[in-house]
Amino acid sequence: MGRQAKPGSKAHRRQLRDRLAALGFPEEIIPARVAEHLIAKCQIRPRTAWRLAADLSLDQAARHYNVIRGDAGAGMRGSRIWEYEQWPDRGVRPTLPALRTLAQVYGAGFRDLLDLCDLEQLPPGYLAEYHAAAAGAPGTPSVAVTGQQPQGAAVPTPSRATAVVGENVLAEAMILTKTNVDDVQLDDLWSDMTYLGNAYAHAPPASVLRQLSLVRERAAALLKNRQRPKQTRDLYVMSAKCCAMMAWTSADLGRYDTAQELNSAAWLYYQYADDPLARRWVRTAQARVEYWAGNGAESARLAADGLAARVGKGMADGPLILAEARGWATVQAEQRVLDAVGRWARIEDVDPAIAEEDRFFNISKDRRHYMAGTSLLSVGRTDLALKELRTARQAYGALAPELRWEVMELMIRIEKARAYLRLGELDGAAAELEPFLSTDVGEQPDMVRAVLKAVATELAAPRWQHTKAARDLMDSLSSAQMSV
Repeated sequence: MGRQAKPGSKAHRRQLRDRLAALGFPEEIIPARVAEHLIAKCQIRPRTAWRLAADLSLDQAARHYNVIRGDAGAGMRGSRIWEYEQWPDRGVRPTLPALRTLAQVYGAGFRDLLDLCDLEQLPPGYLAEYHAAAAGAPGTPSVAVTGQQPQGAAVPTPSRATAVVGENVLAEAMILTKTNVDDVQLDDLWSDMTYLGNAYAHAPPASVLRQLSLVRERAAALLKNRQRPKQTRDLYVMSAKCCAMMAWTSADLGRYDTAQELNSAAWLYYQYADDPLARRWVRTAQARVEYWAGNGAESARLAADGLAARVGKGMADGPLILAEARGWATVQAEQRVLDAVGRWARIEDVDPAIAEEDRFFNISKDRRHYMAGTSLLSVGRTDLALKELRTARQAYGALAPELRWEVMELMIRIEKARAYLRLGELDGAAAELEPFLSTDVGEQPDMVRAVLKAVATELAAPRWQHTKAARDLMDSLSSAQMSV
């Protein structure tokens, strides 16, 4: 006898089919016997067992489902079938129409797809239909739709219902081959987003936003027609990223209502794509927008949810951990800030290699240390904050010019000035702010003006009211704000 295959594996199922065929079971009966074995011997739940017995992947099952429902482009996805298979422990409860359609796909009765755990959680109406079906005369299950049909297999005479279903199935399935999208178009859209993500460091936010909106419109136009399932999913992922980038850039311009709407659209696209990396992109943008809009606790919650999406590559944990810290800092949750900064510090030295297309949301080292510094400063850990801000300034200087976000130097200087004021070092604060005072604030992102106001608040503290140098510095800051 050959090597024993892992129970439930594809090899194991192939061995089962061979053994049943050798025992004389007709081809049309074998999937049902395989499903019974997987349920009884391998402890596999019925909906999963019948799909495996039909030799279908989740995506293949979804495609057959959509064809049977009469629309090859209908909304069933492999991820939703997976959710059906997880219920009732988690996932989503399948409706009775969904169960009946899946039963047709697998060549089963819908009652075959339910076990005792399912029945205990069914609504009374569903349970009544289950018992009503049991009381009727059970017909022979339809032949399961399998991934491949052996040559020479006997084809049973179909029932009338099966014949009606099968009349146009080939024509409907052929619709899947018709698409308005090709790989070149998708590559062009991804390339444009990568270019704009890299241009963000040195281009005016309004210009980046306009060009991103054109990318989004092109993707939306493609989605209005028909694509292959993988192409549709790629367009959803692309749209989620594009909308998140637009939200991020809109926040730079102070357009927080627009940014929040764009993030809501990005989240809807993520839900259709069901892609963990897209979830991280969207949660990162949402956390950033909510922070600058003044919703710190919500920003922290969104960042934590993004971290729950496990991804291999594409986005590191650091940016979301720091977003969580910064959100908690706004509500003075000191211990949560310290815990988050500590988690980040333990992984910071392991700086992952970031591909060019992933650079936008994977903020650079200078910005990471800046976020850590501002979080610590907000909860009164001034010495630690100043250390992080100094590291941020060094990291900024070490970056290649084309990778520097020009705003970052100003932001670091302003926050260092705040730290010096907290420590009573007015000269140090003035030295940090002097280069800034000659800058046209009106050309800078909204958050520059926000941190500038924070410095003005520090200077308005009673300790500085009778200091001429402080009043002069305050006047200069007021003039800078008046230029906005």
